[in-house]
Amino acid sequence: MKAQYFEGKPVGDEASRVCLLFDPKDGRVVHAHGVTVLQSVGGISDAELEERARAHAQHFGKKVADLQALHVPIDAIRNVGKLQVNSSGDGLMPSPQGARSRTSCATA
Repeated sequence: MKAQYFEGKPVGDEASRVCLLFDPKDGRVVHAHGVTVLQSVGGISDAELEERARAHAQHFGKKVADLQALHVPIDAIRNVGKLQVNSSGDGLMPSPQGARSRTSCATA
């Protein structure tokens, strides 16, 4: 993922967050949705980010009823290859080799 710029200046990683929707049975990430807030006023809550993630996943034809959410900073998913959520549902780990990725990703 390349650095983001706003008005000619790089946007810090702290401005971006990601909500991962995953299957709690195996940790497979089904959908990732990120948001970057460029103004210090406002922003969105984790609940709103998750709501957006679920809506976008449904738009892509994913069933979201049984999925759980994990909120991570953008640097948690940057340049690390395929990931899955760990068995306790609170962190990420590399996916096993050969695991097929079917994750859709959208940003808002």
